[in-house]
Amino acid sequence: MRLAPLYRVEFSYPEHYEIGGADVGGVFLAEGRCEGELTGRFRGLNHPRLRPDNVYLPDFQGVIETEDGAKIAFDYRGYGRPREYGREIVGTAFHSTGDERYARLNDAVAVLTGEARARERTLRLEIAELVFEPRADSDPL
Repeated sequence: MRLAPLYRVEFSYPEHYEIGGADVGGVFLAEGRCEGELTGRFRGLNHPRLRPDNVYLPDFQGVIETEDGAKIAFDYRGYGRPREYGREIVGTAFHSTGDERYARLNDAVAVLTGEARARERTLRLEIAELVFEPRADSDPL
């Protein structure tokens, strides 16, 4: 297997609502921009849980509107682990679209990594597709 870079996203949460519930501590409206294979506007809603060990569990869905007119839904899940500078973010990304130009993303598995620095209001993520590559020593099916 290998990782193939898909896009980078930089976003902020211009609005958020503290809920204080048992399942959702807050709701965060995200706005930003993607660059890479997917380039365009990024909008979403994150409603993470916060574990007792101070690890966030993102539950983040939204839409990427590409510069060439496609609309691609995303679903991010993972961990926001506390670090001295803020949070280290790792997780998975799934995408869905009706646009034939990006249809291969409908069954692609992607991973993400990034960070949220306490002094900055911007989060940065890198998303890469997990690509299957048969072992060189294996027989074809």
